[in-house]
Amino acid sequence: MLGFLNAAFLFGLAAAAIPIIIHLLNRRRVRRIRFSSLEFLADVNRRRMRRINLRRILILVLRTLAVLLIAFAFARPTLRTASLWFPGNAPKNVIVCLDASYSMGLDEESGTVFTKAKEMAKQVIDDAESNDEMNLIVFSRRPHAQLDEGTKNKGLVKAAIDKAALTAETTSIRAAVDRAYELIATSDIDGGEIYVISDFRFNEDSTVVSADKEQDEVQIYFLPVYEDAADNVSIDRVAVPRKLLRAGEVVRVGVDVTNHSRNAPASFPLELSVDGGRKAEKVIELAPGASSSVVFPVSFAGWGRYQCKVSKNRDRLPADDDRYFLLEVSRSVPVTLMRGRRRTGTSDGSSAAGYFYLEKALNPRGTANAEFAVQTIDENNLTEAALPKNGVVVWDGPQRTDPRRLRLLERYVAGGGGLIVFLGGSDRAVWNSSRFMKLIGVSGATEKPSGAYEAYQSFQQDHPIFNIFNEEELELLARTRVRSYTAVHGVPPDSIIAYAGGGDPAIFEHTDGDGRVLVFVSSPDLASGDIPLSPMFLPLVHTSVSYLASAGVAQRRRETLAGESITFDVEASSVGSAQLVIRDPAGAPIRPVLFETPQGETRVICERPLQVGFYQLARDTTVISEAVVNVDPRESDTGTSSLPHKGALSKGVVHAGDNFAAELRAKREGREVFAIFLFLALAALVTESILGRRG
Repeated sequence: MLGFLNAAFLFGLAAAAIPIIIHLLNRRRVRRIRFSSLEFLADVNRRRMRRINLRRILILVLRTLAVLLIAFAFARPTLRTASLWFPGNAPKNVIVCLDASYSMGLDEESGTVFTKAKEMAKQVIDDAESNDEMNLIVFSRRPHAQLDEGTKNKGLVKAAIDKAALTAETTSIRAAVDRAYELIATSDIDGGEIYVISDFRFNEDSTVVSADKEQDEVQIYFLPVYEDAADNVSIDRVAVPRKLLRAGEVVRVGVDVTNHSRNAPASFPLELSVDGGRKAEKVIELAPGASSSVVFPVSFAGWGRYQCKVSKNRDRLPADDDRYFLLEVSRSVPVTLMRGRRRTGTSDGSSAAGYFYLEKALNPRGTANAEFAVQTIDENNLTEAALPKNGVVVWDGPQRTDPRRLRLLERYVAGGGGLIVFLGGSDRAVWNSSRFMKLIGVSGATEKPSGAYEAYQSFQQDHPIFNIFNEEELELLARTRVRSYTAVHGVPPDSIIAYAGGGDPAIFEHTDGDGRVLVFVSSPDLASGDIPLSPMFLPLVHTSVSYLASAGVAQRRRETLAGESITFDVEASSVGSAQLVIRDPAGAPIRPVLFETPQGETRVICERPLQVGFYQLARDTTVISEAVVNVDPRESDTGTSSLPHKGALSKGVVHAGDNFAAELRAKREGREVFAIFLFLALAALVTESILGRRG
């Protein structure tokens, strides 16, 4: 398609009539006189005049063509234009989508990539026609139109570009393009142009444009700010104990780091700080493209909540050089003791359920500041609020397998919770529940007939619940006897921690998600055996609960990625008439959103936190909960491009550089070919000059 950028110069085509007019005015009118002696030359003269007239006509055509070609050249002809002859006359929508994800904070010699992207956005606005309607979408994970409706005021749009700020979120190009389509659909002007200015690194979507939303009258242009891979080292993850820690306990904090450079090795110090003070430091060396895990062993003298951070020296992308996490050193471990509904009779006719002995073992003196903070509930009263945060649930003699309560326990364990189950005395109905069997990791079970069996033998002595005991203490544990227990089936051998005298598993462990389930096949009551009377019963219960309270990795729900909502769990009494406020890492207040679940539990939401660091929920001036926000490490990979390089979309890619403005104009309106017309005009004039001299 041939179009013209300066169509007004096409009126110069009328000048092509000038050579014709001059030719007509200069024609000689000769009077004919016949001479008999010249008659024989008539034929020769006619042939010669034909050649002369043909040359004159050719010269006239060349002169006229030269004028036409010069007029066309001044009209700035282009190949491939959207509106044929007059591309600038029809108004259109111009939507600029500016990427503000954290990877756009990459440093260059002249500033950040984001600063360069803003200049490119202003260039697009400057090149728009005066009657175009313009708008700006600043996007990262979510798109946000900066103006309520399109405007023809270029200064207003450029001011919005200047105000745009980086976020700590990742990128969703498709969400930005979809929002641009929506703005065009609601405009009074049909069609338009969408300009996506981004580094085109990590993209949350599999495609950059929704196929069902593409429109023929809308052109999309992709403007990469840079395309070469950049050197960057990121802190990807911090793995911390998922439970409350105890004072004096050694904590192994794992840190994952990655060198995203393709060619350059990296050497840097990695520092762990606690409450603003340096706790430990290591020097890390990484080959190009390599990842590594580093472990910091640390301990804490006092109980409380500690704000921790892992940092490295600043590189070209500072946003991923820090990672924040919380550690809680507890005065006591919260335990919910969940009792089955039936009591078990003892041999002497008295009645004492297993949970009675468990409660005494966990808190022998019944004091408020004991090592374990125990609350006792019936299994049919289990709610989400009764599940201990960063604690352990102990379930004695399951009788009911209500699906809703089993779902609560499943989510609790999968999210990092610990569950101890004592099976002895369980109702036979529980074995009809496939959900319950899946929860504890068995395929079936039968009650072992009455007899005298060793309660525990063949210990896995290196397991944390046994490795603190010496040989004499393990011998005392081996002397305990059971009269009945539940024989389970389908337990993997490597999950069995101890066997019973009958050859069946006595204690085994099942892992689900981030949490663990520890199963004892016998109930701790006198009707099932003499386990509660053993001097090793109390320390075994303590080591089992402590193990589940400290094993594994950090609960994923404790870390929120930038842009995801933070959910604070609070007690209804914490809300009351008091003023709740959320404070971001800079201390600025954020208005919380409160809602109540169908179960009557209160939640406080912080919507879309854009900064990384520690967020605190406070009631008046008292902090009642904290959360951590970090960047998504996928955005740190500066070597992977999501730019469309194949297909129809790749034709709209405009590369940044010294010729950016010219290439952008060529993509929008077509490639200018005025030089070809000037060359043809010059060739026509030269040819005309040569033919004229021969005449």
